[in-house]
Amino acid sequence: MLENKFFLWFGMMCPLIFSAGPANVTMASLGARFGFLKSLPFISGINLIVLAHALLIGFGAGTFLENYPGLFRYLQYAGSAYLLYLASKFFRSSKLKAREISDTVPNFVDGIILQLLNMKVVTVTMVMFSQFLDAGLEQVSQITMLSVGLASLTTGATMTWAAGGAGLTRIFASKKSVRLQGYIFGSMLICVSVWMLL
Repeated sequence: MLENKFFLWFGMMCPLIFSAGPANVTMASLGARFGFLKSLPFISGINLIVLAHALLIGFGAGTFLENYPGLFRYLQYAGSAYLLYLASKFFRSSKLKAREISDTVPNFVDGIILQLLNMKVVTVTMVMFSQFLDAGLEQVSQITMLSVGLASLTTGATMTWAAGGAGLTRIFASKKSVRLQGYIFGSMLICVSVWMLL
């Protein structure tokens, strides 16, 4: 019974978490521009907030957001604006010399800010609890297991996207190509920003 529930959870959550969203596209961009290792602080910030979101929603904050849908919309606007800010950093970093680039790497706090404003993960978390939280069973352990499971899955996804982006850079490593990647990934962030608003 528990194994069946895990496979159902995994089958539903894996495509949602690994799909292209604000965090994953940003991770591919960071991995491509700065490398996998330099992306790890940002990954840590993102996934710490995934865990915090999941615990808060599991223990009742989701009801608060349902009662105040306007707040949800304002958070979407803020998240979209933050992605535009990150995109501008990519465009600027495309023009910097190699020794200056390390100063522009988004850090742990940037990861926290992005994920605080990422409404995709809030929606996915609310869907997860509505589908898999069994009201007839003890709640604390279920909420904790689902939250840790979600954070583990998002950690795997963000690391995979960052590693994929870093792999692209190794294949296309010329200065011109790296500069072009900055423009491409900055443009992708702008597209995700618009998608968040729509």
